[in-house]
Amino acid sequence: MTVKEFFKSNAFKGLAVLICIVLVAGLLLAIFNDLLYISDEERLNRTLSSIYGEEVTAEPVELAEDEKEYSYGTVNAVYHIVEDGNYLFQTTGTGGFRDGNGTVTLWTVIACTGTREGGDLVLTGIEKVVYDSNEGQSYIANLNDAFYNFFAEHDELIAGGGYFEVVKDGTGDLNNVATGASQSSNAACNAVNVALACFRTVFMGGDA
Repeated sequence: MTVKEFFKSNAFKGLAVLICIVLVAGLLLAIFNDLLYISDEERLNRTLSSIYGEEVTAEPVELAEDEKEYSYGTVNAVYHIVEDGNYLFQTTGTGGFRDGNGTVTLWTVIACTGTREGGDLVLTGIEKVVYDSNEGQSYIANLNDAFYNFFAEHDELIAGGGYFEVVKDGTGDLNNVATGASQSSNAACNAVNVALACFRTVFMGGDA
């Protein structure tokens, strides 16, 4: 077959069609990636809006690597909210379904008085907890609004040094278990406890 015959053949026509499809698909993918791309800044702004219902100024707080790691979870990010002086933590709690390997990531607003610079920072409670994401939690939907609101309803106990726990059929004041999702509850409580532990040890200089 000559070169001229090849360019006129059905094989070449089919190849040309495939190449055109690939090029068009690649172009469309690039366009949609640009249109749908969400920057880290925009993602944070959306989170802040969902938490506060208005625009607020969040200043990132840098932590050393050893200040982020806890036996029951990790601190991913911390922000100081200029308007109210509180601190917003994004933390991931371990100990979820299955076999304790699943995780739940939450945003926790730690309410406080005083300042780190002034050395008079005091934890007064939790203002709000908002769900972010999870890994491997089949029944995460069982963690409803009442579950997350629970964290912000015990400021006196939290200010006194308390941590949340998950004890099925337990009656403790800080016991928070969602029906049918005890392991997911455990990971979520651990995420909040990581925020509390980090604030108490790193920000206030106390013991976890």
